[in-house]
Amino acid sequence: MLACFNFDLNNCDTGYIFTCGDGSFGQLGHGNYISTCSPVQVLHFKTRHVEQIACGMRHSLIVLKGDNEDIIYGFGSGKRGQLGISDDKHKSVSTPQVTLGFENVKIRSVTANGDHSAAISSKFLSAPLYNPIQMIAGPTYLVVVASSLDGHLYVWGRSFHGAPDVYMPHRVTADLVFSQVALGWNHALVLTGDGEVYMLGRYNYNVPANAQKANMMKHISEDEGVMQRVLNFDSTKVVQIGAGAEHSAGVTDGGSVMTWGWGEHGQLGLGDTNDQTDPQLVSLCNEQSTEPCVGRVYCGSGFTFFVRMHTVKSSFV
Repeated sequence: MLACFNFDLNNCDTGYIFTCGDGSFGQLGHGNYISTCSPVQVLHFKTRHVEQIACGMRHSLIVLKGDNEDIIYGFGSGKRGQLGISDDKHKSVSTPQVTLGFENVKIRSVTANGDHSAAISSKFLSAPLYNPIQMIAGPTYLVVVASSLDGHLYVWGRSFHGAPDVYMPHRVTADLVFSQVALGWNHALVLTGDGEVYMLGRYNYNVPANAQKANMMKHISEDEGVMQRVLNFDSTKVVQIGAGAEHSAGVTDGGSVMTWGWGEHGQLGLGDTNDQTDPQLVSLCNEQSTEPCVGRVYCGSGFTFFVRMHTVKSSFV
């Protein structure tokens, strides 16, 4: 189940999808713009198995698995191009429409936030090497990452750097292989296969100080601006990332959690409400424990939580 800005999506084990909440932009997928107080099945997928779901501020994304390719559907607000269903502006659609540009591609994961969306594909089929891999959406943008052979990053929806909105998935030119992507309101974090973190866009209140050093910037193109490498991870690899409205988080291969960005609501977990321009270590686990702190970090617009996973030790006689 996913809790979105003001509506919910629920994907059952059977592959059925139910939605409820605000439907004023068609984001519930029922063919109307009516809000509901209780879950209602999305009949468009009644006879098909929904593999993944994601939701932004006013739009939803669905992934259907196939033998030869996976299909992404979008519905809800498309004003900023976050649905990826046409190169023309669509104010909103209330029935699921196919997101274009993912023919012959297997999707690993899909996500959304604000008016952004993104996806990462698991492997290429018969498609050329420029096809996308993973998908994620945010408040006002959409991002896609390729995580198999090429690991390409695709973006559509609201631009991260003041450029015009992009209505069709667009590949960002970069000589990096990406494995994960997380979306904020004005920035996207991307994780490489080598455990390095890069940021596309910027926080409204500031830009990470170290990322502004010319030798640590990854130039993309004149129309896409700069992808900045996030430093201060003490040479450790990052294995998982998260992004909130204006803050970010990462989990290292040693189990450490680090946060940075906007901290007004205490969402950085550092014991204060200060902003941080560089990643800071969060104290989470019992320092007396000899076991590593293993888990995943999740970011909301102004909050963060960490789910710790305890390993069960087994003994054999």
